[in-house]
Amino acid sequence: MPRYLRKIRAVALRERLAKIGVGEPAGGSGRAVPGASLSPDFKRRWLGFLLPGSFLIFWLLNLAVGFDGRTLGLDARIYYHGSAAWLAGQDPWSAGAYLGERLFSYAGLPPTTILLAPLTVLPEELFVWLWLVLSVVAAVVVVRTLQLPLAWLTYPPLLYGVVAANPHVVLMALVVAGGTGGGVLATMLKVVAIPPLIGERRWRARGLAAQLWASFLQQAGAVAGAIHAESGGGASAWGEPLLFFPAVVALGLLALVDLRAASWLAVPALFPTTQYHYAMFALPVNPFLAAAMAFPWRGVPALVTIGYAIVRLVLEMRRRSPRARRLVRQDQDPG
Repeated sequence: MPRYLRKIRAVALRERLAKIGVGEPAGGSGRAVPGASLSPDFKRRWLGFLLPGSFLIFWLLNLAVGFDGRTLGLDARIYYHGSAAWLAGQDPWSAGAYLGERLFSYAGLPPTTILLAPLTVLPEELFVWLWLVLSVVAAVVVVRTLQLPLAWLTYPPLLYGVVAANPHVVLMALVVAGGTGGGVLATMLKVVAIPPLIGERRWRARGLAAQLWASFLQQAGAVAGAIHAESGGGASAWGEPLLFFPAVVALGLLALVDLRAASWLAVPALFPTTQYHYAMFALPVNPFLAAAMAFPWRGVPALVTIGYAIVRLVLEMRRRSPRARRLVRQDQDPG
């Protein structure tokens, strides 16, 4: 068969594969993923303009309602007070920071307290601004590592974490771009870094981190109440049986198809008292999924995760169908 005819036939086969949900292999994995068959122009419009535009509208609405400037660096103040209290020989979990008359209690786990304690020799304001700058840098690292347009710095859960100077943004950068050392450091900042490290198969980082956590297991329950109070019950399915068990099943089935995706989504969907900025964990899985998870309503992360799992399972079944296999064989052997 002439070369130009083989080329035309190959293009036609790929279009047929796309119609039944078998797009180009992602990273050579051969897995069908949502969005794999979308045209580059479509993805560029949505990722570069339309979704960032909706993010800007979200923030403009927030400004219209009234932005409380006291939230700037609030989480950094909470962590500063907790670590400073421990360094002074006091109970760190009795510390916190006020927003008006409302106290937000320190809820960091012991390794976090120890890790940040040396920085409390700095004046509080310097510590807060240092962490704000670090959060901005970390957000840029996350967006660029995931090869998203810089406009995604306005992604609400990510920017919310930056404004509050929450360590979650730095943790995210360490997990996606920090290698083994970054993975260990991330688990010291927050326990929620462990599931993504499992999904990314960073076994060495997980093993080293386990040694750090072993001596603190008895104290884990001491901060659970503070975390629950601070997050107002959280946004995940935790404590909602009608949503929790379907989410567990969905994540379990998704893990059979894509362990990496299931590991990243487990925290926003199921972690007790999930906070709004935890939705940024969906970014390494799929930016469209992350955009859907940005709605600030209770249960949204779990519902979006269930929907994503269903789509992935349907695509996987279509990919394994006899028709799809026949078309793939034709694509691989066009002669």
